[in-house]
Amino acid sequence: MSASLYGPINLDLGDGPVHVDTSRGPDGQQRTRLVLGDLTQAVVISVTDSPAETLAELQEAVAQLIALQQTQARLASLPEVA
Repeated sequence: MSASLYGPINLDLGDGPVHVDTSRGPDGQQRTRLVLGDLTQAVVISVTDSPAETLAELQEAVAQLIALQQTQARLASLPEVA
């Protein structure tokens, strides 16, 4: 199974919120979703059928984002060189 995109997505995450939603779908099956944003503007990623390896890739991507942000913050704190 591969990722499916249902239209263009452009999100400035800002300060979130980010949360996991678990609920029952119309068919009674358990659904799990990663929700980025609030009720009025959100990107929802269904992870119900995602294998553990895909979620591990997501975890690694978030770790890379954190490392990049920390590097940028360190560089921004350095004095300017003329």
